[in-house]
Amino acid sequence: MLIGLGSFMFRYSVGTNSFQPEHPLDAVGLVKKAAEFGADLVQFAENLPLDDYTQADLLRVKEVASKNNIVLEAGTAGATKEILYRHLEIAKSIDAKLVRVAPHAPNLNLTYHEIRDAILLVLPEYERAGVSIGIENHFTMKSEDLVALMQEIDHPLVGTCVDTGNSIAQQEWPLETVKMLAPFAKSLHLKDYDMHMHPEGIGVNVRGCPLGEGMQDIQEVMGIIQHYGTNINVVLEQWMPKLENEIDTLKQEEEWIRRSLANGKKFIVANV
Repeated sequence: MLIGLGSFMFRYSVGTNSFQPEHPLDAVGLVKKAAEFGADLVQFAENLPLDDYTQADLLRVKEVASKNNIVLEAGTAGATKEILYRHLEIAKSIDAKLVRVAPHAPNLNLTYHEIRDAILLVLPEYERAGVSIGIENHFTMKSEDLVALMQEIDHPLVGTCVDTGNSIAQQEWPLETVKMLAPFAKSLHLKDYDMHMHPEGIGVNVRGCPLGEGMQDIQEVMGIIQHYGTNINVVLEQWMPKLENEIDTLKQEEEWIRRSLANGKKFIVANV
């Protein structure tokens, strides 16, 4: 069980539609940063897409990761056959054994059957390459539907990327989600959150916080995962709001990464 950093841990260092740093991280820079922080693994996601990287670019990412003893995993959004095929090629180029997939993407609201059919179509190629597919509970899909998808596909290389926060958007509490998806787990996205009452009492806000400092029952999450005997990698993510300026935002992002990784390692050691 390795502990790694997802590219969404570096949300602001990479850049978003509303936040563009002066010197954004690319894939090589992110791998180097992860090594500096002491991570074992980097899992790329759609916020730092590798789709348009050339073969030479991908081999450079792989080379830097190898030199820094970083394991790589690929990731994308949108479970179409074209996207899945492309990311299999990316996975092979960077020696990744997992492609994490958010089933939907902006302007790509696929049906259950479209997702199922695309996965079944590409499975023979994934099988030949020995690469697994981890479908994430990514805001738009109820866990019960993801379980049904796993049961219908029923293939050892297809499982879930269990995210401990996303399904709050589907009115599921994290432990409920983990219990449903853990039997099929190929990857665990571990993040923490807190809840803050609106000062005027008109609602509750769910906000991210460094791992181990919020309401997430990490010990219980790890216990559920371990119950099924799955030796999966743990990928840290965070929901950090941006601050008023770039310097403070990037400084806090790095501080949250350090705290989350330090706390995450304690839980991993305790559960190995």
